[in-house]
Amino acid sequence: MNITINPGAATDDASQIDSIVSTMEENMQTLDAAIKSTIPDGIQTTWSDTVRSNWESYYGADVPAAMEDMKLSATNLRLAVEQALAYDQEQ
Repeated sequence: MNITINPGAATDDASQIDSIVSTMEENMQTLDAAIKSTIPDGIQTTWSDTVRSNWESYYGADVPAAMEDMKLSATNLRLAVEQALAYDQEQ
């Protein structure tokens, strides 16, 4: 089996993943602040309370877990490149 290694492209992809995750984290923080400043101070209904409660549940657990999974993908991609290059150079 032949393996073609393009380390520049792979590490660029990993950097793009990092950048995308960072942007998403910033946007999530903005959304979190907007929700917390609007509910219940600006909007106080059963529906809005449910939205905030659901958001806090997602933002407190699901969102960070998904972000960490994406960061791990970038880390794993870098590691795969390093290991493939080491193998290629018989290290």
